[in-house]
Amino acid sequence: MHITNMTQPNGESSQNSNLYMRLQQSQNMRANIQNISQLLNTGLSPEALDICVKLLETGVHPQALAEVVTQIRREMAALETDTQ
Repeated sequence: MHITNMTQPNGESSQNSNLYMRLQQSQNMRANIQNISQLLNTGLSPEALDICVKLLETGVHPQALAEVVTQIRREMAALETDTQ
């Protein structure tokens, strides 16, 4: 694979570099959050954890989110015991 440096007069190469760095930081942050989640034994899947993080980023109150997740788990457990 051959990568060429396509520096544009308008600084597009710099913008691409910044986007790459933000993507790398985002991926590192996501991996760290997933590791913390596993260490705390939250039981959240990577997809559920991503949704929670996105909700927090939009301003959802952390305690309210935790209460909703806990309530959903209780209701799911109740449904599972009812079907068995």
